[in-house]
Amino acid sequence: MSGKKNEITPHKVLDMFLPIVGAVFIAVASILYILYKSWSNKVYFEKWKDYEDCGV
Repeated sequence: MSGKKNEITPHKVLDMFLPIVGAVFIAVASILYILYKSWSNKVYFEKWKDYEDCGV
């Protein structure tokens, strides 16, 4: 019996960590998008807050 079955190769390491890195990237991108949209909405409503009484 050879020990090649349990050998760690660069290909196996890539196969193990690529899904994890992808999931972390998607999670970070989602959080950044939510923060950006929140900030963008806040700026938008602050800009138009003075015009609420105009009736437009």
